[in-house]
Formats: sequence, C-alpha cells, structure tokens
Amino acid sequence: MTKLPETPNTVSLCDCHIHVFDRYGQASTGRYSPPAKDITDYLAEATAGRMERAVVIQASVDGTDNSRLMKVLGSAEGIELRGVVMVDPETKGLEDMAAAGICALRIQDRTRLGRNDLALLPEMSRRAATVDWHVELNTEPERYDTLANLISQLPAGQLLVLDHFGHVDPQNAADLDRLCRLLDTGRVWVKLTPTRVSRRVGYYDDLGGLVRRLADNYPEQCIWGSDWPHVMTEPPLPETAPMLEFMAEVLTAAQFEACLSTNPALLYRF
Repeated sequence: MTKLPETPNTVSLCDCHIHVFDRYGQASTGRYSPPAKDITDYLAEATAGRMERAVVIQASVDGTDNSRLMKVLGSAEGIELRGVVMVDPETKGLEDMAAAGICALRIQDRTRLGRNDLALLPEMSRRAATVDWHVELNTEPERYDTLANLISQLPAGQLLVLDHFGHVDPQNAADLDRLCRLLDTGRVWVKLTPTRVSRRVGYYDDLGGLVRRLADNYPEQCIWGSDWPHVMTEPPLPETAPMLEFMAEVLTAAQFEACLSTNPALLYRF
C-alpha cells in the first residue's frame, strides 16, 4: 500500500492527468497505437493510490472527436471525473460539454508531436471563456517567451495550466527561472506530472529540488497527475505508487493536500 500523509477523511485525492482508451482495441491514425486500457483498468491503480477523483484528458490520437471522453464521463462508477477536451474553432456544443463535466480545453504545442498551435491560444481562450473554462497547454520552454507575450490577451481571470512541468529540464536553471516567471503572473498553474521530465522514472529523486521550489513559492498553483496509461513511453511503464510516494516525501503535509486535493477541487470544480 502506498504510504501517504495522514489526511482527514473529507480529503479526496485527485489525479489531474489520465487518458482513457478502449480495452478491446481501437484503430488509430495518430502517432502511436493506443493501449487497450479503459477507465476500469485505471480504477485498479486509483484504488490502491487512494484516488477518488480524476481528470480525463482528450488523447491526441482522438483529435477533436471527444465522444469517447464524453461517454466515460457519463458512465464511470467508483470515481468522480472531470474532463479536458480538444476542439477547433468550428466545434459546436461547448455548453453541453460543460454540463457533462468538461472544465477546460487543451492546446498541443509540442515539436515532438508535430504541433505548434500556440498562435491559437488567444482565439481558443476566448472560446473557452464563453463556458467559463480554463486552458491547458502542452508546450515546451523554447516557447515560453512567446507564451509570456500572449498571456495579456487571455480573457480576464482565465487560468492557463502547463502540462508535464512545462517540459522543463530540471537541471537547466534557465528553464526553471522562465517557468517561475510565468507562474509569477498568477495566471499560470503547473501540473507536477513527473514521467516526461524525470531521468529517474520510478524514483523521481532528480525532481526533488524542482518540486520543492514550485510548491514553496506557488502552493496554490500546483496540481499533480500520473499521465496514466503512459502512451509514447518505453517500457517498463511507470507505476502510480512510486510517484505518490515521491510527492509525499518531498512535500509537506499541507503542500501535499493542496496539490492533490484542494487545488484540483477548485480548478476542476469537484
């Protein structure tokens, strides 16, 4: 059993970054073949890790077809879910998505994925604001300066969440300083999702200084996610328990509760 800080029974822990597929397999024209895992497979790990809540992120291989995600939100049992969709400027039905538990839209801006969609941020942010959503951005440090110049164009009060630690190199001080400057605006949050930035997957001890710096300075702007089931990742695949144990070790009890419970509850409206 994962050793976690003692928290009141009223505290519900949240995994803010999972993907859901089809356990019977699905066709793909994307950059990877989706694993045959659905929400029931996730629940086995979630139960062991005391996760009572999770945020399902639209998978890139599904493009802007959010039907699978919507079905999961409407049918899952044993866990409370919210969702993050991918849309384009012509996508209809945002109000229906919001009513079903969608809280944000996601923009892909990764060279690795062949996507450089940061220029869409102002327009898509305005679309998100019509249903009171925030925006989640999968981007990298080389794009931070451009991003910083766009933040003032976001609708008033709208938040921007960077996936996967913003893909910083934890050994690159310049990366960390630029990330912190974004967080200093108060408009940007960050997901402490370790597997794509750590060189010590399964241990994560190379991220200790980074996590402490972010949690100490931005305790209300940090959330955590597992990135389950770890697509585009070489085996052996990461497990959730060591991630949680690492977080429990480097964070104070108050920081752990904020990152894994209080902050997600506020952002995703649990």
